[in-house]
Formats: sequence, C-alpha cells, structure tokens
Amino acid sequence: MSEQSTYKVSVKDGKSCEKILTIQVSGNAVQKEYDSFFRAVAPRARIPGFRPGKAPQKVVAMHFKDEAREEVMKTLISESYRWALEEKTLKPLLAPQIDEVEFDEAKLSYRASVEVRPKIKLSRVEGLTAKKSKAEVTPAEIEEQLKKVQTAHAQFKAVEDRAAVMGDFLIVDYTCTADGKEVERRTDDWLEIREEEYLKGFSKQLEGVKAGETREVRVQFPEKAGRAELMGKEGLFTVQVKEIKKKELPELNDDLAREAGEFKTLQELKDSIRKDLQVSKDAETEAGFEKELLAELLKHNKVELPKRLVERRLQYLLEQAERSVHQHEGGEAEFAKKRDELAKEFLPEAARQVHLAFLLDEIAEENKFTVTDEDLKKKFEQTAARFRRPVEEVEKYYTGSEDAVENLKEQVRSEKAVEFIKQRAKQK
Repeated sequence: MSEQSTYKVSVKDGKSCEKILTIQVSGNAVQKEYDSFFRAVAPRARIPGFRPGKAPQKVVAMHFKDEAREEVMKTLISESYRWALEEKTLKPLLAPQIDEVEFDEAKLSYRASVEVRPKIKLSRVEGLTAKKSKAEVTPAEIEEQLKKVQTAHAQFKAVEDRAAVMGDFLIVDYTCTADGKEVERRTDDWLEIREEEYLKGFSKQLEGVKAGETREVRVQFPEKAGRAELMGKEGLFTVQVKEIKKKELPELNDDLAREAGEFKTLQELKDSIRKDLQVSKDAETEAGFEKELLAELLKHNKVELPKRLVERRLQYLLEQAERSVHQHEGGEAEFAKKRDELAKEFLPEAARQVHLAFLLDEIAEENKFTVTDEDLKKKFEQTAARFRRPVEEVEKYYTGSEDAVENLKEQVRSEKAVEFIKQRAKQK
C-alpha cells in the first residue's frame, strides 16, 4: 500500500505564519499498526493460563488494549505528520500543536498546527544611517583607574590610640535579630564605617566605638529587602568590635607601578590604563553604532512574526531573569509575583530578537554567506579567551554536539550579516 493511499493531508492558512494541516490515516494502516504492535508484544506477554509467548493474538489484544491504543496512535501520528510535511514541502519552526484527534480501530484523523518561516522581502539593508561618536579617554578617567589601583594595594593598619571614625574598618562578631528571632550570625566580619550605605544609620551608630566594646545597633530594613522575613522590619545588631583598622593608600609612584604589574614606571602604568580604556570605549562606541543600525534595519524591513516563536523567546528571557534572582534569598517568590508584569515588559524585546534573527538570516541567505573551518576556529579561540578555558576544551564541546555547532554556525552567519550592514552604512 502506497503512502499516498495510506495518508491524506489538506492544508489551509492560519494566523501569523501558521499552517493548519488536516491529516487522515486509513483504516488499513491503523489495523496494520495494531497487528505489528501485538506481534511485537506477544513474545514477552505473561498471561494467566498460557505459557509466555503462546497466548493467541486476540487474548493478547484484550490484555494490552490500552497500551496498544496509546502506542499505535503515537506511532501513526508521528509517521503521518512527517509524511505530510514532505508532501506539502513544509519546514516548521517548532513542534506542532496536535488537536481534534479522532481515533478508533477503523480510522485516525487529527489536526496539526505549525508555524513556518515568514515570507521576507528586504526593503532596505544598505545605506542605513546611525550616529558614531569619537571615543576619547579623559585625564579624569585615568585618575579614577589609578585610584582603583591604589585601593587594590592599600594596607590596613591597626588603630589603638583612638575610637572609630568614618572611613575606618572594623573586625567584628555580630548577631542580627528581627521580631526576637536570630536571622544572621557572623564571626570576624569586616565592616566599613561610611556615610552612604544600604542600611541607613548603621555606620553612624558605630562611630566612636572602641576595640573590645560591644554595641547595639538598630536599623530599619527596606520594604524591598532581599530576604522576605526582613522586609520593612526593625533589626537589632549586637556588634562586638574586636579590632579597628585604618586603610592607608600607597603613593602614586614607580614603586606602585612595579607592584601593580610588569611596569617600570608610573608613566608606563598610565599608558597601559589609557590603552585599555580606549579599547573599552571603542568597543562601547561600536556597540552603540551597531545597535542603532539594527534598529534602523528593523524599522525599514517589516516582517510578520510567528506568535509561538515569539512566545518561546519570551519564555527564554523570563527564565534568564529568574536564574539571576535565584542567588538572592526570597528572590524566587518575589519573581513569581511579578512574572506576568515582567512578561508584558519583556514581550517587545522578545519580538525584536525574533524579527532581527529573521532579517539577518535572510541577508545571509541572499548574500550566500558560508561558515568556514577558519571561522569556527576563530570562534573557538574567542570563546576560550572569554571563559578562560583551553581552546581544545571549547572545540571538543562544540564538535561533540551537532546542535551546539549548528547554533555556533548560525551565530557566525548572523555576525557576517551585521558586518555587511555596517560596511555599507552611513555614519552621522
């Protein structure tokens, strides 16, 4: 029996890149699949009154009726769906949505809704305009970085002849209670006494304390405190000061430069800082230029977006956001409350990413961009440098997974498309 007589399919257009397939499977195909299932299960069937594998097929069918129905339907839907896609030359973007299933031993029919790639007609790709400012490093920025170098090489010296003042560091043991319950305990913790802080008034109450002294500090936790049990409550810290230390910064001279790295003089350190800042600023300027160009690309090239694909991208963005709050205690519960609100907030970005992916893919397709072994090698090296891993380890990860290497190739093709746009753009 040919597949043409076994299966029948009709297709009609749905909404937003949707194709709706109505698929029918003949009764002969259904019966054939049932027979195949029972033949496969008979040798292992253990049925009272019969030796293993010796029960008649009718008896086997009675005992495995429910399992047979499930497996036969699953197999026939899978096979007929693949056939229907080939018959109608369709390439779905995602797995189908199956509904309206009618199934018995005489027939099977169902509906499969799929989303396909939208028809894209590029209107404007070359000659896009975006602003690109010149990035310059200022003396103030270099000084700021030098201060960070000083701070990184600061020394902390014990204070014994006075009480604590703003800017000092205290080595303390403390406990924190809220509503009469202990919520935190720390030993040999370092606290900096400073004007600006998360818990307002905390440092002010420790000003003037001496080593060996124990002091009670009362604070009001913010309404949006990271831990749910502390939100908006009063906290009592019992702080035992063990030592007071003063931070002393080293002088900005050649000695500090040698200590900070392979520099002979302070000027060499400054030159290195200037170079690093310039590289960072150039990259930031280039990223801004690229972002504005891609916004222009989206504006001039409209595409009908598959809704389910946008929804899947939205779910990915929400999962990313959820992972970022897992490190904060109580963050998951807070995220759950705001999920619907965040979904509305993230939806435009999800649509933008899907829209852009289609356009870049179309540009790559039109210009026949390919990914060479050299392209992949360069990408392996960049990824290894970014994550500080051996290149061989990165290459093994990608080449060991077909999906991973295909995703990487898509990324390279998209990057080539972006470079194509940038090379033909106009700078304001």
